[in-house]
Amino acid sequence: MAAPQITSTKNPLIKSLRALVVRDIQEPDDRLVVEGVRMIEEALASGVAVEVILYDPTAMTGLRAVAVLDRARKQGVRLVTATTRVVAACSQVETAQGIIAVVVHPRAVLSDVLASPHLIVVIADRIQDPGNLGAIIRIADAAGASGVASTTGSVDARNPKAVRATMGSLFHLPVASAPAPELVAALRERHVRILLADPAGTSDYTQVDYRSPIAIVLGNEGEGPDALWRTVSPTTVRIPLYGQADSLNVAVAAALLLYEARRLREG
Repeated sequence: MAAPQITSTKNPLIKSLRALVVRDIQEPDDRLVVEGVRMIEEALASGVAVEVILYDPTAMTGLRAVAVLDRARKQGVRLVTATTRVVAACSQVETAQGIIAVVVHPRAVLSDVLASPHLIVVIADRIQDPGNLGAIIRIADAAGASGVASTTGSVDARNPKAVRATMGSLFHLPVASAPAPELVAALRERHVRILLADPAGTSDYTQVDYRSPIAIVLGNEGEGPDALWRTVSPTTVRIPLYGQADSLNVAVAAALLLYEARRLREG
C-alpha cells in the first residue's frame, strides 16, 4: 500500500530535507538536494544513489516527469508524495518545479581531481557566489577538464544553488576542496604548471602554453586570487577588455581559458 501523502511541513522527512536545503557550509555529509526533472534525470542516469524523491502529483503529469518517476521506481528509489504547499516549502527556487530528490554523492578527494594523465584542473580560489561556482563546474565539464578543486573559503559545491547551477555536471567530474597550501604542494609534487588568471597578467590568454598538465587558478570575485598563488605561478594570464567594463565574470573567464586550452590541444 502506498504511503499517505505528506500534508505538513512538520513531517520528519520534510524537516530533514529542508535542513539540507538551507545548509550553506561544508559539512561531512554525502547527501545533497537536487530539484527539477532535468537534474533528477541526470542523477538517475549517472548512477549516484538517490535516497528519496519528494514530488507533487499534480505537477508531475507531463511525459518527461512520468518517465522520471517510472525510472526511479525501476531503480528502487523511495517515492513520496506531498501537497503543492509542502513541496514548495522545500524548494529554493522562486517557482517550485514540483519534484525534489536527496542523493548520496560522496565527495571527491584531491587525488581524484589530479588523477588524469592529461590534467586540466580548475582551481576555484575562495569563490563566494554559489552560482559562479556551479557555472565553473558546468563549464569545466563541458570543456573536458579533469576536475575542479576549490580552496578553503569557497562556497560549498553542495550548496543547493551551486548544485542547480552545475545542471548535473557535479555528477560527471570530480570536485574536491582543500586548503590552498595543500593544493600547491599536490600540484608541485605532480609537476603541474599553474596558470593564474589575472586582469593585469603578463601573458595574453591566446599566447599561453596550455599543454598538460596544467592548473588554471580563478580568484575570488572581488579580491582576486590569494597572494600565495602569485608566489608559485610564473605565468599570469590576462583576458583583454575592449570596452569600458573593468572585469569579466569569473565563470566567463573560466569558459574562455578552458576552451582556448581545448582549441590548442585539438588544433
